[in-house]
Amino acid sequence: MKKMAMVLLFLSLLLIVPSMGMGAEIKLGVLPTQPEQTLREMYTPLAQFIAKETGSKVTLVIPKDFDTYAKQAIAGDFDIGFANPNVYIDIKKAVSQVEPLAAVTGKLKGVFIVAKESPIKSIKDLKGKKISFVDTGSAAGYVAQMLELKKAGIEKKDITITFAGKPPKVAEAVRDGKADAGGMPTGVFKKLSYADMMRVIGNTADLPNWPVHTTKKTDKDIASKVKNAVLKLKPLSAEADRALKEANLAGFVPTADKDYEPMREAAKAAGVF
Repeated sequence: MKKMAMVLLFLSLLLIVPSMGMGAEIKLGVLPTQPEQTLREMYTPLAQFIAKETGSKVTLVIPKDFDTYAKQAIAGDFDIGFANPNVYIDIKKAVSQVEPLAAVTGKLKGVFIVAKESPIKSIKDLKGKKISFVDTGSAAGYVAQMLELKKAGIEKKDITITFAGKPPKVAEAVRDGKADAGGMPTGVFKKLSYADMMRVIGNTADLPNWPVHTTKKTDKDIASKVKNAVLKLKPLSAEADRALKEANLAGFVPTADKDYEPMREAAKAAGVF
């Protein structure tokens, strides 16, 4: 009987010990700017780094579109999010306790592109044209461009707008003649294999960069651990290169909600906030 009790105790310890070295699972939501498999390849090294630093399993969550991402963050369906600044301010507006933990270093910018042979020379020439954008939630693929159009005296009613859903699809629409021009993030445009088939006719103003942020139900301990982890990925460090190279990011820097006021002002001016 005593021997049986010892066996049962040993077996129960086997069940307990593995859980002692691993914290609660962290679900990391990523804004779907690329096909799901592409995003998993881009952000798996970052997820692995956060797992190593926090001692928790990290699971990537890739929603189907921008709207679903925002709804899931507002509902708290994932613990930590990584999104563009425009989506972040919308989530923050809906859930006041949401906060940025760290931001990608540098500024976010967008471009206006046309086909190389297009007669369109500048932003002012876009009046009456069909323009492809990413999504209404895209900071550097819609909001920033709408602000520049407004500066040029072009209102929403003066153009035909289409949404491609993801940045590369904007370029495809322009390349294939389905749109006269397109608006997309500068960083994505520069990585296109066929960028030489396009011409940039204008750039947007700088915007604050993507934040790693909390969601409605983020545990404070998880938030603190993730913040400490990503801030170890200092710009241009070897550690950042290993974790962020696939995502084409240089590193993270400290940030606060007040840093996103320029995004709010741009969104208001563009009529989307």
